[in-house]
Amino acid sequence: MKIIKNISVFFCIVASTSLINAHPNGNIIVTKNGCVLWPYVSPVGDIAHHASVMLWDQESKPRLFLKSEYEASDFFLYTKDNDVYIIERKFVNSKNRFESRILKTSTNFEKPKVIWPWFDDQWYIGVGGFKMLSDSELIFTKYPNIYSLKKDKNPTIYFNFSSAINKMRPVANNKLLLLGENTAWLTDERGEIIKQWNNLIEELQGDIPLNSNSIRDIDYTNGNLLIAYWGKRSFELIDTNNNRKTLIQQQKHWVPHWVAYLDDVPLLFSSFLDFENGFTEDLKKTTIIPKFVMYRKRKSINVWEYEIN
Repeated sequence: MKIIKNISVFFCIVASTSLINAHPNGNIIVTKNGCVLWPYVSPVGDIAHHASVMLWDQESKPRLFLKSEYEASDFFLYTKDNDVYIIERKFVNSKNRFESRILKTSTNFEKPKVIWPWFDDQWYIGVGGFKMLSDSELIFTKYPNIYSLKKDKNPTIYFNFSSAINKMRPVANNKLLLLGENTAWLTDERGEIIKQWNNLIEELQGDIPLNSNSIRDIDYTNGNLLIAYWGKRSFELIDTNNNRKTLIQQQKHWVPHWVAYLDDVPLLFSSFLDFENGFTEDLKKTTIIPKFVMYRKRKSINVWEYEIN
């Protein structure tokens, strides 16, 4: 008998009776030709955490595009015009450090080529978002700043900003979307503020996942700010008139972590995680319930389904 479950990106992976923090970092990207890519682990539920990149072209079911041969690995994604850039990161136990390399492909999705070979990644590039300025230079966020990194060099401050930055997302027209602790900013490439959203976080009581009342991800299009509010277990939208509304309010054990716009349609990722009770062998197949939906006309439409045998 097969049980059909909605699928999203794991925030945690379960093994035996313990909760293992093996969550892939990463992000969702939408290419110029309308394809959607996101990182995952392959096979689904892989305790060794081999990173993968999933691809959805809207014409067929999502498919595996790329898989890392390394354990404890992650992928981070960026796209511009007809190019797709992929940071591959792995943890090297023998050296007790992360190493990264950068791959490149096109929106025709040929086999990616290595453009930066493996290097010691003490800066965790990609985790807070990145943007390629050229094949030999990128900018990335590492709290509290945005840095510039040239190939084979050390990073330098890209621009000075008045507040600490947790995350950066490149958006249309060469703008940057920045996320702080409780504020988001739309800026130009040099950090000049175009639009600002304050008081993103509400005072909450009671059930807060991992006691983290935080915003995990944001995206922007045409004046609208899309929010993955981890602490509140909700996906929310602030419109052009600064009106805030909840798109989806999830129940206990569901946690949102990624968002993206496909044109003006929200893409929403979340996972079912039971932090209180842990997991047992009997519960493995019923408690790992990730979900990836497209929110259109006030309805959730499944994007990816996973069959648990």
